[in-house]
Amino acid sequence: MTRKKSRPTEDDGDDSFKVRTRHVAKSQYRTRTLIKQGKELTQLAVRGLVIRALGPDWLVDVNGVFWHCVVSGIVNVPHSGTLIAVGDAVWVVEETQHISSNMPAGSIVKVDERRTLLSRRAAGKELREQVVVANVDQLCIVVSFVEPPYHRRLIDRYLIAADKGDLTPIVVLNKIDLIPEGFFEDIQEDFAPYSGPLGIPVHFISVLTGQGLQELSNRLSGLSTLLSGPSGVGKSSIINALTHTDQRIGDISRKYERGKHTTSAAQLLPLSSGGYVVDSPGIREFGIWELDADELQWYFAEFMPYIQQCKFTPCTHTHEPECEVKKAVEGGEIDAGRYESYCLLREELETSER
Repeated sequence: MTRKKSRPTEDDGDDSFKVRTRHVAKSQYRTRTLIKQGKELTQLAVRGLVIRALGPDWLVDVNGVFWHCVVSGIVNVPHSGTLIAVGDAVWVVEETQHISSNMPAGSIVKVDERRTLLSRRAAGKELREQVVVANVDQLCIVVSFVEPPYHRRLIDRYLIAADKGDLTPIVVLNKIDLIPEGFFEDIQEDFAPYSGPLGIPVHFISVLTGQGLQELSNRLSGLSTLLSGPSGVGKSSIINALTHTDQRIGDISRKYERGKHTTSAAQLLPLSSGGYVVDSPGIREFGIWELDADELQWYFAEFMPYIQQCKFTPCTHTHEPECEVKKAVEGGEIDAGRYESYCLLREELETSER
């Protein structure tokens, strides 16, 4: 007896293969949503805030009540790229058939224009934007002294993304309790290029001992803040220390995390001092979306006093003679580490543009 094939193959024929593969199923799901700008809202639509993803659906806070929402067949969206992200203000219409037994169900029919966003180039070979979060005030770049050790190159990439998305940046170094005695001043000096000429707040904290947490809490109070950084730096531990997580969110998160000990989806959480934070998955690398090599110099604010004084225009500030930016680096007026970040990132951008 011939057994029925349980997995699709190319020999199944075009129709069967397309229907039965996960990749194409996702593509077909996406195409069921028609984006239509300017679609008139029904009087039954109510405004809500996207809290987190629920698989392909969304958890939306509507006046303090959590709704389990799907995306409507026709949705009014003023932007291209990522259709919906955590932090989006959306309009939903209640559905009579509930998706979850303990929550109202709704369809998202409109997404409001985003005032800020943090986006990155999506992982993989496909060239597309991934919006991490929308409509937050601040980006808190979290790194740690060790396990894993911090890399300033990653911080510099985040700062560019924050600038592009109109977010106010903050830098946090966690696990300072592991810094050997006598080396703390050296670490402070390594972060001085951010707190000094750039005026970016830098917080040195230890979740384990509680050192610096109150100052950080004061910085976040009353505002909306995304915490982002590599896996293992302690983002979730910081959030646990600063928030009184709504038990309903905790229950939902546990259901969709499926027992994982790390955050796998961005989610919005209320701060005990007012405002809210967004916990986000750890990242290994951060690809900046829509940035060309000649544009890069304008995202290094310390270059500004020198750019117009260079002999050659345009100047890449890498190999040209009589480059005032390079002279400022040699003279210690521009941090050498920041300049190295610029050169490495410019080389990467030039390679990708070829």
